[in-house]
Amino acid sequence: MDSPIVRRQLGVNADVRYISPEPAVEQQEREMTMLKARKTADWCVDDFDVGQHIGTGKFGRAYMAQEKTSKHVVALKILQKEEIQTAQVFPFLKREIEIQGHLRHPNILRLYGYFHDDEHVYMVLEYASNGDLYQLLREKKRLSERQTALYMVQVTDALIYLHTLNVTHRDLKPENVLIGQDGRLKLADFGWAIHDPKPRRRTFCGTLDYLPPEMVESQPHDQQVDVWSLGILCYELLTGAPPFEDLNEGYTATYERILNVEYTFPPHVSDLARKFVQKLLKKHPQDRLALSEIHHDPWICKYMASQTARHRNH
Repeated sequence: MDSPIVRRQLGVNADVRYISPEPAVEQQEREMTMLKARKTADWCVDDFDVGQHIGTGKFGRAYMAQEKTSKHVVALKILQKEEIQTAQVFPFLKREIEIQGHLRHPNILRLYGYFHDDEHVYMVLEYASNGDLYQLLREKKRLSERQTALYMVQVTDALIYLHTLNVTHRDLKPENVLIGQDGRLKLADFGWAIHDPKPRRRTFCGTLDYLPPEMVESQPHDQQVDVWSLGILCYELLTGAPPFEDLNEGYTATYERILNVEYTFPPHVSDLARKFVQKLLKKHPQDRLALSEIHHDPWICKYMASQTARHRNH
C-alpha cells in the first residue's frame, strides 16, 4: 500500500507542504544540499525533469526525476487522488508522509517532501538506483549467508531506530527494502506504519506470507511484528521463498502453518543460520530475539568479523 503519519488534510485547496531538513549522518549531506536549495514550500511538477518509469503501485507510479534547481536525482512518486479517495486510504497516506518525512537514518529511504495538485499527490523520495531485494532475489534465486547476515544487520539498525521513535513498520518484505547506489539497504514504504508509544493494535495488515501468529489470530500486536517479519525476510533471502508459503493449498494452509510455526530448512542452510531464524520466528512475541541482541548473535558475529577483517586488509 502507498501511505505515512500526517495530521493535516490533503484536500484540493490545501497548502503545499515542505518537510524541513534536519541534521543527518554524513552520507546524507548531498541530500541536504538539495533541501537547502529550496527555501520555500513551492514545489510543483514543473520543478522536475521526469525521466524513466521505475515502479508501479496500487495508486500510482514512480519515476526517476531530476529537481531542476539542484540537479539532484530523486524518485518522484505520483499518486492518483481519485483512486486514493475511492479506496478511502487518505488517512494512511497522510500518516505515511508524516512518519517517513521525519525519519533520518542511513538505512531508511528519505522522504524530502510532498506537494499536490487537483489530480495527484507527489512524494519526492530518495532515489535508490539498484532496485530492491525482491528483484535481487529473482535474479540470484537466493543470497549467500554472508550477504544475508550483513543485510540483516542493516535492516536491524533501521528497525532499532524506528522502534526507539515508537514507530512500527508492519510491512517488512523484500519489495520494501531498496538498494542504494552504494549497496546500502533502504527500508521504504511506510503505508502500514504506525507511530504510537503504546502500539497495541488489532489491524490486520501487511503481506500474507509475512503475517505473525498474533495477527492471524486477530490478537493485539506491537513492535514485535517487525521482529517476526525480519525472521521471514532472513529465511526468504537464504532460501528464495518465505517459510510458510503454500502455493498448492492456498491461504488457509498458510495460516495454519504460521499459527503452528511449521516450516523446514533446505539442507544448504547452516546450523547457525537456522538457529538465528528460529530465535526470531517464535509464536509468542515476548519470546522473540530482541533487536538489540541481533548484533551479538553467533551467526551475525561470524560474518561481521569477516567483514571487519576485509576492511582492515584494504
